[in-house]
Amino acid sequence: MNLKKVLLELSISEVQQILAIDLDRDAEKALAFIRENLGKKVKKVLQPH
Repeated sequence: MNLKKVLLELSISEVQQILAIDLDRDAEKALAFIRENLGKKVKKVLQPH
């Protein structure tokens, strides 16, 4: 997989989740969010077309 800069668009729900994670300082929620949302989006962008 070739790495490159990635620009992601977040839904309102995703922004709310990020702010809630930051407010709660919940490491488990943060990791779950990265795996379930950000990780999938980044992998999709990096896939060869």
